[in-house]
Amino acid sequence: MVRSGNQNQRHDRWQRIGGERLYTFARWLVVAILIGISPLLSRYALLPLTLESGSVVILIWIYIGFSLLMTLALFVPLLDPLLKWSFLFDVAFITTMVVLNDERNGVFFSLYVLPLIGTATQLRSITSLLSGTITALAYSGAYLVSLSNTGVPAQPLDYAALGLRALAITFMPWFTSNMAERWSDNNRRRVDQAQLQTEEALRDAQSHRDQMRSLYEVAYTLSTTMNYQKVLESALLESHKLVPYVSGLVLLSTGKTDELYVAATRPTYAGDQGRHLMVGKGAIGTALRSGNATLINAISQEPELVAIGALRACHTAYVIPLRAQLRTYGLMVIAGDRPNAFRREQLDMLTALANYAIIALHNAQLLIDLKEERTKLISKEEEVRRQLARDLHDGPAQALAAITMNAEFIKRLLERDPSRVGEEIDKLGALAKRTTHEVRTMLFELRPLVLETQGLRVTLEQYLERFQTNNNGTQILLETRDTEEVTLDTKTEGTLFNIIQEAINNALKHAKARHIYVSLKREGEMLTATIQDDGKGFDLVRVMQSYEKRGSFGLLNIDERARLVGGMAELHSAPGEGTTVRVVVPFEA
Repeated sequence: MVRSGNQNQRHDRWQRIGGERLYTFARWLVVAILIGISPLLSRYALLPLTLESGSVVILIWIYIGFSLLMTLALFVPLLDPLLKWSFLFDVAFITTMVVLNDERNGVFFSLYVLPLIGTATQLRSITSLLSGTITALAYSGAYLVSLSNTGVPAQPLDYAALGLRALAITFMPWFTSNMAERWSDNNRRRVDQAQLQTEEALRDAQSHRDQMRSLYEVAYTLSTTMNYQKVLESALLESHKLVPYVSGLVLLSTGKTDELYVAATRPTYAGDQGRHLMVGKGAIGTALRSGNATLINAISQEPELVAIGALRACHTAYVIPLRAQLRTYGLMVIAGDRPNAFRREQLDMLTALANYAIIALHNAQLLIDLKEERTKLISKEEEVRRQLARDLHDGPAQALAAITMNAEFIKRLLERDPSRVGEEIDKLGALAKRTTHEVRTMLFELRPLVLETQGLRVTLEQYLERFQTNNNGTQILLETRDTEEVTLDTKTEGTLFNIIQEAINNALKHAKARHIYVSLKREGEMLTATIQDDGKGFDLVRVMQSYEKRGSFGLLNIDERARLVGGMAELHSAPGEGTTVRVVVPFEA
């Protein structure tokens, strides 16, 4: 504090000295003018200075000495008081010069401008008016003495000129002081305004730093939380720290179309927890389907939100979709109890926080999916082994046994009835061909080599050719559109082929369909595969609720498999309406 006070004192002195330096510079200009006109004022030369030099010359040298002293005072703090009252000496000097010279031509009148204006900038207006009045009286007296010394009778015009000059001297410092005060007030207001703007900018900067710190803490908290429910609760808690709200809640999808349920609330509202609601065409539905945040200015006009008890006392709500990649988890709703409850920067903060929450939610869901997928993978591996064993036993193993038996039978025919050997060998060859075809089909279904060499489209064409002559009369049609430049990575290609293969096999075994339509279509940066049949269909809701059937019915976990490669899948079916499987995966541009 002491150091700061000393700095302020030095700053104030430097500002004051800055004005005095300008004053001193002007004083030296006056000295230069006096030296220039000294031959006109006195018959004595300035140099050399002697006792016989005239009073005017001596007075000029005194003023030169005074100017030197004032110049020295600029650099010596002890002489500061002399600077403040130096204008009195200037006025006295000019007045004396008026007395000693003929002032009818007003030579010295103009020199009063320097001390009067210089002093007026440092004094208040009333004090400046007083100093101007005293100086005007002194000048008038000196002027009259100067006239009497000349011995020339004064004319009325001389008195008129004296009166005008006296008025100018009287009001010049007052007018200057008023202007200086006005300028000073304006400058002070500008400085105050600039200071307020600076303080506001500092507050905004501090607020921004606090918000960034809060966002960092939110990101850290959410990134270290892998529990699904804790992520939701943490998101609402941290949102309240950033933007104080009246009520906040998270709505998650139930898995059914346009149906959400209340997964978390803050503050806790027992009547809302687990409540289900259908999404219509209002703001909630718009936000859910578009993926864009929506500001609701009148909750009372939104039927979906009015049904939620925690929001009945609220007026404004900000709805943020919780969406990651192609999957929409639900919505986060932050509500206030008055119109325009949230500022734009607060909405931006909520959106940023929701993005962190989405990542944490997505990670938590991925962890759950990973655990479920690991369990399913182990079960599926065992199931595939059993299925492969059954297929080998029912197909190639029995065929090979039949071939062995036929070979033994042909040996005996060679001894008993050679004429029948040719016919039996033909039957044996046909059986061997069928067995070879079955083995190749099994190998193709396990991992077709052509998938790695020629891509998905060619693989599907070759795969579907094997079913053109199927026994149940089902016709399989393949359509591809804009897929020539689509390139899938090995994992995505294999996963998509397996899903299509499983959908076709399921339709052939269970659907009793006359047609199966398979299409591959490019939509922007995504590849869409659709497998649709006109078979008998099934009750999807009932099957989904049955864990045993879900575990054995491979089509029901296609969404999990599609998400593993960054895509999504949908399954639609109803009794008598057939079944449609739609898979969307990203491809390499």
